[in-house]
Amino acid sequence: MTFALLCTASSAQLAAGQPSLRSSLTFNKAIAIALEEQPGTIAEIALEHSNDKVVIDIEVINDDGDEIEFHLDPESGEILSTWTDDDPSNDPGETDDEDPDG
Repeated sequence: MTFALLCTASSAQLAAGQPSLRSSLTFNKAIAIALEEQPGTIAEIALEHSNDKVVIDIEVINDDGDEIEFHLDPESGEILSTWTDDDPSNDPGETDDEDPDG
């Protein structure tokens, strides 16, 4: 299984008053949840800010080559949202962690 692991909290996040990027749910458990919902290959997993909340963002490439993206609650593992990511620039609620005005 190949995936990128992105887990950095920038000083811009902290200065903007956003919650720190932390999760009590392991990434292995989060991956299992996403793959149970959509079998495929993990392309990326990261902790991100979305709508002023921390989420685990997981991208799964399915057998058709579609990128299915999930936002999971980092505490409970609940799937908060899922969508086919045909245009990453319009992901729901995502903020640019480098831009405090995001």
